[in-house]
Amino acid sequence: MRYPIGFIGLGNMAASLLEGWKNKNRPLNEFIGFDIKEERCRFIEDRFKLNIAKDISETSGSEIVIIAVKPQDAKNIVLTFSKDTLIVSIMAGVPIRRLESFFPDSPIIRVMPNLLCSINKSFIPFVANERVDEDKKRLFIDWFGDFGSVSEVPEPYMSVMTALNGSGPGFVAYLMEGFIDGAVSEGLPYDTALKLTLSIFEGTADLLKKNVISPNSFRSSVTSPGGTTARGIYALEKMGVKGALYDMIRLSNERAKELEAKD
Repeated sequence: MRYPIGFIGLGNMAASLLEGWKNKNRPLNEFIGFDIKEERCRFIEDRFKLNIAKDISETSGSEIVIIAVKPQDAKNIVLTFSKDTLIVSIMAGVPIRRLESFFPDSPIIRVMPNLLCSINKSFIPFVANERVDEDKKRLFIDWFGDFGSVSEVPEPYMSVMTALNGSGPGFVAYLMEGFIDGAVSEGLPYDTALKLTLSIFEGTADLLKKNVISPNSFRSSVTSPGGTTARGIYALEKMGVKGALYDMIRLSNERAKELEAKD
């Protein structure tokens, strides 16, 4: 049997992909996966009914093999893949050139998803090497389109995509903590502050998308002179919050580039 999807590595990001495919009723019992941690294999098998490989080589004949190990462990994958097998790497900071050094004869796609794949609301930027033909690209989009919008991008963009898309959910969660803690400090119960904050972030994003409004235009339209929003924006500007956000993306991007530069 040739499996449609094979996983090498069954960590959090692999589980997020599986959750998203489960939501779309994909046949997870026809997938196969391998991980060096037996406890993790048991969890994934129980949660998703995935076939667990006893040896890593059992994954190599899959139609798509997803490399989901830690970047520093990629060099330890010693496998020969069929030229018909599409290699999809979700490892942060591993460029196409290095992936080709590991798998020199393979069609390879590098992708930077995030944990929002688990609820099918991720953005999927990808880069393909020259061995990926249009059929392989369509195959990839058919599967990964389940997670959200899929877009091919120039590889130089991938480091900042790692900073923004890969790390973005963590950054947003940090900002939400600030909203919640600030409201609690002013007397609001934690549960109420949490519900309000979740509603505000989700609702604002939905409104901007639905009405095709830029964040700047929307913020200006709701900031009345001398009002509560204006007073709050003054505090953010005084504390240099926007500058801190610039640095957040810049430093995360620098780290992604450092990872890409490693041999």
